[in-house]
Amino acid sequence: MSAGAVPYAGTHRSGMGLVRRLYLPRVLGMALGGLGVGAALHQHGMLVQLWPLLVFNALLWPHLAYRRARRAPHPRSAEHHNLLLDAFSGGFWLPAMGFNLLPSVLIATMLCMDNIAVGGPRLFARGLLAMALGVGVGVAMLGWHMELTSSLSTLVSCIPFLVTYPLVIGITSYRLSRRLAAQKAQLQEMARFDPLTGLLNKAHWHAQLDVEFLRWRRSGRPVTLMLLDLDHFKRINDEHGHPAGDEVLRQFARILRHHVRDVDVAGRIGGEEFAVIVLDSSAGQALYIARRVRAALAAQPLPVAGGVRVSVSVGISEPGAWQGSAAHWFAEADAALYTAKREGRDTVRMAPRSPLEFATEPEPETEEA
Repeated sequence: MSAGAVPYAGTHRSGMGLVRRLYLPRVLGMALGGLGVGAALHQHGMLVQLWPLLVFNALLWPHLAYRRARRAPHPRSAEHHNLLLDAFSGGFWLPAMGFNLLPSVLIATMLCMDNIAVGGPRLFARGLLAMALGVGVGVAMLGWHMELTSSLSTLVSCIPFLVTYPLVIGITSYRLSRRLAAQKAQLQEMARFDPLTGLLNKAHWHAQLDVEFLRWRRSGRPVTLMLLDLDHFKRINDEHGHPAGDEVLRQFARILRHHVRDVDVAGRIGGEEFAVIVLDSSAGQALYIARRVRAALAAQPLPVAGGVRVSVSVGISEPGAWQGSAAHWFAEADAALYTAKREGRDTVRMAPRSPLEFATEPEPETEEA
């Protein structure tokens, strides 16, 4: 009789997810399949001799199989063995029924579907061998009898199995596919972000940079690139340890998210290097944001090693007609960041507005956060 398979997707490392998914379909499949087998045995005149075994197989075995798989060191492997035992028992009932056509076809088909859905071609082949072995044992014990024609009572008893079981499997498979789709979407979303800071990771941020550069070339819509690098970050790792360094990165990311807008594209593109695509904004507006980030960072001792004070250097660049790609745009912002580092750090520098000009925005003597 059928075990009730659901496509296996390895959603639980130990295999308990598979065991739980198979339990109710197996209970239903065995009970409904047992109804058809019982009618066929009655038609064949074998019900009296085999009803205790039928009751055990149809009503008790699903619970024993579940308990066995749950207690096994490797539940997934144990569940595969349970499916092979299902196939063996199904093979046994075929000669017991005299190979009555309708219940025999139903049972064999559902068993094959179970095995290939759960374990693919390999378990399907092993299931066929187990079923053939069950047929051999049945023939050896009960003899070879052929009674292909199904009586009306046998036909009626197979209808619940024929109608209900595929619907249950379809509903269960649909739920599993929805859950897997949600997990896939979640994994794809997680793959876009840096796990430490929650900002876009390097690859996805650079992809967005390409998009915004091409959009600027088409529409001329203002956009500015801002690169930020924490000063002397290696010293923090060396003096306070990498956990302290990680906390500094997380705290800076929180400050950055607080001072940029939701529409701006912020990312972590290196160890202690961050970047923001400031949309619909000129370099002057990006400069204002950069100064606010610097001031917020300077005013807030970070909660590691008794309060570490950290500064940040910033390079800013607008796209220009002389830039052939987003990489050129990025290189100019990076050059401005290098200038800020070279000139003492803890400052903001602007990239040239043209290849022939290098403009530096002077910073006021006093700044407000």
